[in-house]
Amino acid sequence: CKDCFGPEMFCQACILQCHQCLPLHRIEEWRNGFVYRTTLKSLGMQIQLGHNPGHQCHNPRPSSGDTFVMIDVHSIYEIALDFCGCKTAQIRFKQLLQAHWYPATTTDSQTAATFNVLKHYHLLSFESKVSANEFYHSLARCTDNTGLSLIKVS
Repeated sequence: CKDCFGPEMFCQACILQCHQCLPLHRIEEWRNGFVYRTTLKSLGMQIQLGHNPGHQCHNPRPSSGDTFVMIDVHSIYEIALDFCGCKTAQIRFKQLLQAHWYPATTTDSQTAATFNVLKHYHLLSFESKVSANEFYHSLARCTDNTGLSLIKVS
């Protein structure tokens, strides 16, 4: 993990266990003598909103499509996200807000930004006059600086 402290390497099951409360960390995988960038989603992580981390909902409602796009300070991520479908569950955009994720829309959102990235942009826009487009492109470069991968934003 590029965001955790320490050089330790873990197996897939341990990485998923360690990142139950840190679902937006950037993961690298050692294969065939090389380090490759991978995602927690590709390792099998399913993020459940409306319940404590590690607890599953008895009535999960997957986000629309296979992919939910998260924008954070370090990168733009594709995650596997389930909303709580229990009788007492909040509506979807409120579940996102409770996780400190700001949804792109209030109905059927497929993209959200963390509160941290919004604060970061707010400061940069005042101090260095960075535009929203420039800020997005800098995050896209943090995600993949080669320019070879399409950065998806729904």
